[in-house]
Amino acid sequence: MIWLSWRQQRTETLITAAIVVLLAALLIPEGLHLASLYHRDNIAHCLNNKTPACHQAIGDFGGHAGILRTLVPWFTLLPGLIGGALAAPILLDLESGTFRLAWTQSITRRRWITTRFSVAVATSLAAGALLAIIFTWYRAPLDKVYGSFDATSFDLEGTVSLGYVLFALGLALAIGVAWRRTAPAVVTAFLAYVASRLFVDGWLRQRFETPLSATWSVRERGPNLDRAWVLWSGMSDRAGHPFSGGFDVLDRCARAVGSGSKLVNPTCLARHGAGYSHAIWQPASRYWDFQGIETALFAGVGLVLLAFAAWWLRYRTA
Repeated sequence: MIWLSWRQQRTETLITAAIVVLLAALLIPEGLHLASLYHRDNIAHCLNNKTPACHQAIGDFGGHAGILRTLVPWFTLLPGLIGGALAAPILLDLESGTFRLAWTQSITRRRWITTRFSVAVATSLAAGALLAIIFTWYRAPLDKVYGSFDATSFDLEGTVSLGYVLFALGLALAIGVAWRRTAPAVVTAFLAYVASRLFVDGWLRQRFETPLSATWSVRERGPNLDRAWVLWSGMSDRAGHPFSGGFDVLDRCARAVGSGSKLVNPTCLARHGAGYSHAIWQPASRYWDFQGIETALFAGVGLVLLAFAAWWLRYRTA
């Protein structure tokens, strides 16, 4: 039964493997290049030295990541594609009715469901783990500079990819077993996956734990936010209320220092409700807490959806 399940999903498995190999071919050379630049330009030394030369070196290093770094966020869609693709063979069996041939032989419904689902889940998790390993290795030099909470990093590293693929697979199977039409079910599941990811990425994740906040005078040095996930930062009044004035206020306060000066007078800013800076952030130390929460969230929902699909097949499918 395991060999039969593998044969029935081998095309989708090979497509998944091809996606992983293609990503490795794209990211490994770039990862080697970034690692070489990191050591050549002594970026590790610059992380603890805020000299103008180091600021320039770090900026140049980020620029060397090139267009591939800007495309990486789109790769977060891959777990949804992989989960939907690996659900397709099971759904095709249901749509064509060929599953009945197995059920009328010596294979019970329970064994058929357990085996088919187990092979799909194992393949999905293996693909998710490989994606995480490749992206984590590629991003290692960038993470040392910008942190793992970077918008192009969190969704692709750690354990969250395992939760994403399990969720996508469960979503496609839950919709497909009830609908019995493979293509519409897979497309609908992928769109639902994207919508769920956007909701978590854009609203829910930042609320997993209460963020930290601080307000400090522009004369003072604020907290180190280099590798933190900064939710908001900007000019404010003493109570932390965002500055609502315009550039005309800044211009007047700049002229208050003296003709031709580019410095801004803090006292003048304070009179206009902008003598302070305010920031809201999630510290880098919470990275693995957030990884665990998000992995548990998506994996838990995915397991519930898989259980629903199994129940529907066993008791509601004729």
